[in-house]
Amino acid sequence: MLPTMSRFKINWYIFFFGLVILAGSCKKDALLDDPSAKLSFSTDTLLFDTVFTTIGSTTHYLKVYNPNKKRVNISSIKLAGGSNSSFRINVDGISGLQFSDIEIPGNDSIFIFVEVTIDPSSGSRPFIVSDSILFETNGNLQDVQLVAWGQDAHFFNGNVMCDMTWSNDKPYVIYNSILVDSGCTLTIDPGVLVYSHSYAGIFIKGTLLVNGTKDETVVFQGDRLESFYDHVPGQWLGIFLLRGSANSVIDHAIVKNGFYGVSAGSHDNPDLNSFTWANSPNAIIKHTLIQDMLYTGIFGFLSQLQVENTLVFNCGQHNAHLAFGGNYGFTHVTLANYGNNGIDHGDPVLELGNFAESTQGHFSADLTASFTNCIIDGSLDEELGYDDDTFGAFDYLFENCLIKTQFNTSSSSYVSIIKNQMPSFVSIADIDYQLLSTSPCIDAGTSTLVLDDLLGETRDFSPDLGCYEFSP
Repeated sequence: MLPTMSRFKINWYIFFFGLVILAGSCKKDALLDDPSAKLSFSTDTLLFDTVFTTIGSTTHYLKVYNPNKKRVNISSIKLAGGSNSSFRINVDGISGLQFSDIEIPGNDSIFIFVEVTIDPSSGSRPFIVSDSILFETNGNLQDVQLVAWGQDAHFFNGNVMCDMTWSNDKPYVIYNSILVDSGCTLTIDPGVLVYSHSYAGIFIKGTLLVNGTKDETVVFQGDRLESFYDHVPGQWLGIFLLRGSANSVIDHAIVKNGFYGVSAGSHDNPDLNSFTWANSPNAIIKHTLIQDMLYTGIFGFLSQLQVENTLVFNCGQHNAHLAFGGNYGFTHVTLANYGNNGIDHGDPVLELGNFAESTQGHFSADLTASFTNCIIDGSLDEELGYDDDTFGAFDYLFENCLIKTQFNTSSSSYVSIIKNQMPSFVSIADIDYQLLSTSPCIDAGTSTLVLDDLLGETRDFSPDLGCYEFSP
């Protein structure tokens, strides 16, 4: 048996050694304070895709990862919308709008629970409610987007669809675009309202049939409903008739506030050799209003378009750009551009071209375009632009049109032209492009097969120029 003192010393040594081990095991990993250290997330967008039909509340979660070996300190986690947000967050079991000094050990993670409460019956609420969670770590800023449906509607999120009819029971909201596949048809009934979120578009490989009427117009626009956004361009991408699209008809529609109004001829293959007459889209656009586009109202790229009784105004580039050839007929169309607070009118209203260039080289395609009983006017001295490379056909005819231009209109490409006269619209400021009784466009047209105007009014034997027939 060891002496009492010896036993005491041994026990003390064991106790002390245990404390050292315990202290070592409780010591935290070093804190990583490198500004380049970033968090990673289970998703970049937390989407609440439930369609709320009553007061809606639902919870999703987000996982936040620290992929680094050392622990990190998140100095701030907060909702960008603050107290005005429809969302709430819960971090480490505590609900709130903002949190400070949240640590995540190396190669570990935390959960953030997100709740949204929405009353979809509120007509003043946007169709899509969004916010974001902001993270600051060592001065490095990151965010995760929060998106929820705000009103009761039909919602589409990156859908590929076939043979569908949209009836006029409630609005249609598009998030992340839609695609109508080859050989398929999307039919839109009279009076339907279509709202697209930022950078969402309607892409057609098959057929689009928009069956609006005089009394029940189909409307395509962005999903911001506040009056401030009524004339703000670039809120969504637009309608794209892709290569191979066939027999689309857009009748009695309003297309507004996009990047493009109706764009025909895009291809998912950038090789210009793949752009052929065989896959050129064809469509009819009539009784349609296209307005406030960031770029172009009607864009045709080796396409076949017939446009009748249509008004295109306030576009950031061209009202109509018919490029890289194609076959186009415009009858009783008003192309007018004077700019506004959101649009600087710096390009001709109408641009025609028969070639395209890429890194592969120079490509030509025949152009045939006719304009009958049209108005082409704007705030520039020259509202026509021609891009002719002389290799492909470049055939155009303006017949009984009012045109603002400096070109010589005495050639056979211009027949019965009213040159550089004011069209005398009722009020450009009030977006009323009907004709005053003093307009030179009255009775200046030639008879065509278009027997009505944009409003469905009957045209007489001496029709007026543009999309509206004058009514005393």
